[in-house]
Amino acid sequence: MAEWRQNWPLVLACTLAVTWVAAPVTSLSLFLGPLHAEFGWSFAQLSSGLFVYSVLSVLLVPLAGAIVDRFGTRTIGLPGLLLNGIAFAAFGLVSSSIVTWFAGWVFYTLTQLLMGTYVWSGAISAAFTKSRGLAIGVAMGGIAIGQLVAPLTARWLIDAYGWRTGFMVMGIGWTGIAAFVGLFFFHDPRARGAVRPGHEQANRAVGGLTLAEALRTPRFVRVALAILLQGMIISGLTVHVIQLLAQSGISRATATGMAGIIGISALAGQVGTGWLADRVSARFLPTICFLLPAFAYGIMLTGHGSVTMQWIGVLLAGYASGAAINITTYLTTRYCGLANFGKIYGVISSCMRLGAGVGPFIAGMIVDRTGSYGMYLTTGIGCAIVAALLVTGLGKYPQFANKEKDVFA
Repeated sequence: MAEWRQNWPLVLACTLAVTWVAAPVTSLSLFLGPLHAEFGWSFAQLSSGLFVYSVLSVLLVPLAGAIVDRFGTRTIGLPGLLLNGIAFAAFGLVSSSIVTWFAGWVFYTLTQLLMGTYVWSGAISAAFTKSRGLAIGVAMGGIAIGQLVAPLTARWLIDAYGWRTGFMVMGIGWTGIAAFVGLFFFHDPRARGAVRPGHEQANRAVGGLTLAEALRTPRFVRVALAILLQGMIISGLTVHVIQLLAQSGISRATATGMAGIIGISALAGQVGTGWLADRVSARFLPTICFLLPAFAYGIMLTGHGSVTMQWIGVLLAGYASGAAINITTYLTTRYCGLANFGKIYGVISSCMRLGAGVGPFIAGMIVDRTGSYGMYLTTGIGCAIVAALLVTGLGKYPQFANKEKDVFA
């Protein structure tokens, strides 16, 4: 409890910042209709902005992580948060030229890289030792909160004031509040001169592998491949869930409500897994977390047409998505240390984003060829089993000596 008494303001600041990580993408679908109506751009053109985001993110996230390691999470994260809000607000200024839309996505992506989850989870991991898993779970639970609140906020702003104002108010208002709180409460325990009374233990915990060492470590490679597979199968379900449920005989109204509950169950997965990570053996928890989608997909596959079974499957899949993100972050801190966390977790984040970009495409391709989601669910079960096997038997956590960060190794 001592860690929480000392660091709860830091967790609050990180949670608020992380809510914005998920907000822009989850609210984007509400802006597409008005943009299409005003400019006549096709939905394919509008959606291709996300492709620009995915490609640039996969290529540049490790570099962004290295910059965070070099200059510190506070120095990079708070300005990055404000700049990303301004970039989102700038979408409200696009003209009839589609070039301005793509340029906006380039600006948005570059600024988003400065305030990714590795910024906030890195600071949390350095401040917590005994309760690190729960602290990461609470902070990363901001993703689920953002997923819940952002669509409601966007819908209200668009209906009341129009899409241009919606972009601007969400971007500047949301990030402005989060940055204001962060100005007072967000700090980087790893930064020189940041050691304060009561934080000595967290600062002694700083140490770990360089990126080159991590890439040569089988444990790290196994975790990265596991989250890549997990990202593929979970993102495919998230994007296609309404159509999948409707194909199972469930009304679209009910399916929409079921899709909305994914964010709540993901939040439970983040916090619940974080609490367990601090209390149970590392031998079993990662395997269980990555195996959960297999059970979820199996229930949805065998419970075709049953509302109850589909509810159980969706809830379990949502919980699994939150659990996977939490346990991956936790394992990275434990097996690779914190000295170069931003750069190392940047590689993990690239795998997540690559999976998130590929998964929906694979799901759509399977449906186009087979006419149903049965083969996709079966494939998802297999991928989940492989991911679970990859994180089985990783071994004891290593002990790292505190040493100077070799940022460019």
